[in-house]
Amino acid sequence: MADPTKVPSLEERLAYVMSRRGIQKFNKATMGAGMLPGSIVYTDVASADNIRRYSDAIGDFNPRFRDAAYAKNTKYGKLIAQPTFLSSSAHHLDPLAHEEVTDERMGGFHTAGARAFNSGNEWEYFKPVFEDDRLDFNGVGLIDAKIVKSRFSGQMMVTTSICQYRNHVGEILALAKGFVHHSPSDEASKSQGKYEEFAKPYKYTNEEIAKIEADKKKEEMRGSQPRFWEDVNEGESIGHIVVGPWTIMSFFAWVSAAGVKGIRFPIGGDGGIYDPRINARTTLGPHADYDLGRAVGVQGNYDLGVERECLVSILFTNWMGDDGFLWKYSIQFRGFVVHGDTCWYRGKITRKYIEDGKYCVDIEHWGENQRGVRVTQGKATIILPSKAAGAAKYPAMRSIEDVFPGK
Repeated sequence: MADPTKVPSLEERLAYVMSRRGIQKFNKATMGAGMLPGSIVYTDVASADNIRRYSDAIGDFNPRFRDAAYAKNTKYGKLIAQPTFLSSSAHHLDPLAHEEVTDERMGGFHTAGARAFNSGNEWEYFKPVFEDDRLDFNGVGLIDAKIVKSRFSGQMMVTTSICQYRNHVGEILALAKGFVHHSPSDEASKSQGKYEEFAKPYKYTNEEIAKIEADKKKEEMRGSQPRFWEDVNEGESIGHIVVGPWTIMSFFAWVSAAGVKGIRFPIGGDGGIYDPRINARTTLGPHADYDLGRAVGVQGNYDLGVERECLVSILFTNWMGDDGFLWKYSIQFRGFVVHGDTCWYRGKITRKYIEDGKYCVDIEHWGENQRGVRVTQGKATIILPSKAAGAAKYPAMRSIEDVFPGK
């Protein structure tokens, strides 16, 4: 087992991951053609059960993702999947870009004594995932890496990866780009003390709990009533959703649908997270274990970035109604969501325009926790139906070749 106290420098790790830049990853189907293996597919069929199970897991109660009888009366005539359902097909963060690797550990697991954090993602959707679609993916894992300054640990390495999703007839459903910040070491993160003052979980007053419940009841879901492009204006709010208080069960609810390696995941020298208390590797420790979260410099155990990404997307699908289409979605994770945190996610329309027959609105969105700390920010573009032009028009498909030529 490698010495967990000896962490390679950021410069050494940067040189290694950049040596792998541009190497394709492929799904299990393309492996049959002699190509390299890629990430494990968790959900390869968008069955009615899988679509509903995923929506339940992230707390999206929209009937067009859950109720087959309701879905028959939508323009699609059957269930479609929540946009971020593709995250349960294949994780859009390649191991090379998300988790450190060395020659001895080619599987792509975290470097012992250091930690990687998903810091943001960007999606571009081209078509919905329909009930019974069979899903497929391929992509270029790492496309960029660099070292930047950080308040969290002094310096961090930032890696960027890209993944492409397809359906069983070869149509490109979406492109996803992921960004990950890698700390120099756990000790460097703890020495900065950024989160030391928040070492204990937040304790709410009865009045604060009452406000959380009241705000949840004020959430609005557009549903079957079309939201036409002509009826919205720049500067308008798109409402809010409330998520929390977050607990370890919130984390397990998400991974139950999105996929997680289980108890028999290898814990030898080639996988998992090193736990100095037991001198062994464990699975997803800092997300589920308060002490391990503190050991990597966070307030405690914390959510997954992609988990929060999926939750925030509910804000858009609630607002746009059954006939809208989420085209572009970017999100930055600006702070950790830890045990006991509640977050309010909001958005507003910043631009309204027509592009190639698509009636679009651009949205700025953000999230804050009960302490007033901003935990997310980002942008989205939604295509709405038009009174003048009819149904929302899908965008033209793009491929990895368009984004990363030569691959």
